Amino acid sequence: MSESGNKLSRVGSATSLLAVTACYGTLAAVALLSAVGVSIEIDEGFMVKMISGLLFFALAGMVYSYSLHRHPGPLSLSIASAALLSWVFFGSYSKPLELTGFAALVFASVWDFRVKKRACACHKKNY
Repeated sequence: MSESGNKLSRVGSATSLLAVTACYGTLAAVALLSAVGVSIEIDEGFMVKMISGLLFFALAGMVYSYSLHRHPGPLSLSIASAALLSWVFFGSYSKPLELTGFAALVFASVWDFRVKKRACACHKKNY
């Protein structure tokens, strides 16, 4: 795998983790600031759009990663997670479903990383 291909294959995992961090990191920062007396108002519509955009890039990265290792599991779980999160954001909000969607997205990222690592090791072994 080329160096640029290796970097591109990390996009899905990195963006998935960034989406989780953007959602819960922002909430944690606002809570911390509120605890010390600083009031901040977050535009929920903007947050939903930003996280949805990150989900799109995460899926694009996972599709690219799939093209390298051809293991459908991480991509399938990422698609299911993104669909669940889209339903939560644009359909009917549910905190347990949101947590499940983000947890599955993180799991898919870790799974994808492990599959890529195994595929690269086998690829090097064959040469």
